[in-house]
Amino acid sequence: MIKHILVPTDFSDCALNALEYALKFAKQINPKAEITILNAYTIPLAYADFNIAYDVGESEEDIKKFINSEFDKIEKKVPLIKEFEYETVKTENYVKDAVEEYCLENDVDLIIMGTKGASGVDEVILGTNAHRVIKAELAPVLVIPEDAEYEDIKNIALSSDYKGIIAELLSPVKAIRQAYASEIHLIHVSTEPMLDKEKAEEAKNLELHLKGLPHQYHFMVNKNVEEGIDEFAEKNKIDLLVVLPRKKGLFESLFGKSESKSLIFHTKVPLLALSASKKKVIEAD
Repeated sequence: MIKHILVPTDFSDCALNALEYALKFAKQINPKAEITILNAYTIPLAYADFNIAYDVGESEEDIKKFINSEFDKIEKKVPLIKEFEYETVKTENYVKDAVEEYCLENDVDLIIMGTKGASGVDEVILGTNAHRVIKAELAPVLVIPEDAEYEDIKNIALSSDYKGIIAELLSPVKAIRQAYASEIHLIHVSTEPMLDKEKAEEAKNLELHLKGLPHQYHFMVNKNVEEGIDEFAEKNKIDLLVVLPRKKGLFESLFGKSESKSLIFHTKVPLLALSASKKKVIEAD
């Protein structure tokens, strides 16, 4: 059960779209879910990832007044929020650090945040807040592209190299499948025409974790993993792309360093990066 959803925001159109998506998603999956909207700011306030700087002066008092004013407008801009129990949080910190701090102090089942596309040097140098939060492996992260509109999640594509899979990571997928009666497509994009012995064994393990869930396997050969995933998503009308992490490093392990940020920048459908809750892992240790 997804009980607590954290939605980082910078009050941009992209972030508001992600919030609206989060609320419609929560209404389907758990109408009683608690929603936390978090704004992280620095002094002077600047969000380099989105090329946004608030022209409100440099005093902390001015900044807080501005943020409070934006929070006061939330119910008008996104009326659906009134149907939920929610809180707003503002903190002086960088986005990734603020999210990490909050997740370590609270039980967060899912983080939902928006992302904007980028190209060229921006893609290499800047990265995105979404990418940083995913790499921190704090909780599952649902990334909403800036132009994505909410639709029922009828088709889920789960992309994996089959390694490092544990049952706990698949809990959000199972919850989504149950709420939407989704069809699960397990996809593997490879540069080689067949699986090696190790990956074949890992695929069998994944089959055990998916036992009882309707799913199909798809094996594709493509020199470019991102391109293969995009083609599959478009051809099969995928509503949600899910990626599985590995201990070595989330996207670097799955797609290689040169493509690690590219999938987040250019995804056309919502992307769910699975991760165990860091707070729960620490408590378990």
